[in-house]
Amino acid sequence: MKLKTLPFKKEKILSALAQVVAGHCDLKSGVTLMVGPINDGQALLCQATMVKALVHASSCLPVPTPERDNIFFMDSGPARQLEQLSATRAKLGLIASELKKCEFLKRATSSVLDWSSPAAVFILLNLKALKSGGYVFLTQPSGTEPDFRGLLQLNRMAEEHDTRVIMFCPGVVDSDKYSSVANEIFVVTPRDPNPGYEQAFEISCPQLASSLSPASGKVLCCIRMGHDGLESEITPYVADDLRTRLMAILKADDWSLEKIGEIVNLNKSNVSRKLSFVSTSVPKGWDARMLDEWLEACGLDPIESEGTDDAGSAGDDQTAESEDYDDGDDLDDLDCVKPVARASRNERNTRNDAKPKKKNR
Repeated sequence: MKLKTLPFKKEKILSALAQVVAGHCDLKSGVTLMVGPINDGQALLCQATMVKALVHASSCLPVPTPERDNIFFMDSGPARQLEQLSATRAKLGLIASELKKCEFLKRATSSVLDWSSPAAVFILLNLKALKSGGYVFLTQPSGTEPDFRGLLQLNRMAEEHDTRVIMFCPGVVDSDKYSSVANEIFVVTPRDPNPGYEQAFEISCPQLASSLSPASGKVLCCIRMGHDGLESEITPYVADDLRTRLMAILKADDWSLEKIGEIVNLNKSNVSRKLSFVSTSVPKGWDARMLDEWLEACGLDPIESEGTDDAGSAGDDQTAESEDYDDGDDLDDLDCVKPVARASRNERNTRNDAKPKKKNR
């Protein structure tokens, strides 16, 4: 069935992300733990996405992040590993001229330091970065559980100087045990990216979880490599699956539930149920080409015909065109007479009853 598309609203961009985070207080000073089922590479990509958002005065966390002039990276490990890390960050665009706020601090060691250990905490407490009132990014060795005592020391010092320490802990999934020693905890979870992007991850705040609002305290970060480094798109969390995300976009673009159901092969009630507590927004630059990309990614049939009529009437128009079509050859029409289906017994009885009865003479 061919469907006609509704007119796209290219200028309509809903600031749903601002609406989601508007009622939340700013990120607290002190230690913020970034935990979740991610590896070192995914932690680095998430870190780069957050830093670029901070540099451009936009928030990629589920809560607003105050703008600061200083952003420090504290790295440790063997010299060769530190060189590779610097090269990777350069490819991601973190050492570009526009990122003047960023400063990279290195400490060559035999292995990556556990920043919550007594020796590493002593190093951090003597750094000017921890007293700058800005941001300090740290990365724990993969799977290393942070030490409670070290976190308490870091948290106390950071609070005193209004500094925000962002510590990535890849492979650490139990966040509840650190709720009493860290001021903020966020969970990073890999997700399927939107069409046009290579990877994606969800950043969520467990303290803001709500059954009435699944998007509360959550954002979806989709990333890809561009000419100038890492490119990202940060949107409110909608759903894990792409099909529900597509339905949310179409709803925000003023598609009716019936038309959305025809696209995704669901009835109206199922569409309404899936979108009942979903945040909706129209991506920037949304047009017919982007719709085709989403349909292909979701494994759905593309919309072939174009127009401004309702989607539901497109199938009727096509059927009418096929039935009214005449090639002008009347002889072929005589040879292709359609057979008439036999009437059922009830239909025959109804017809017989409807006939006028003959009067007896």
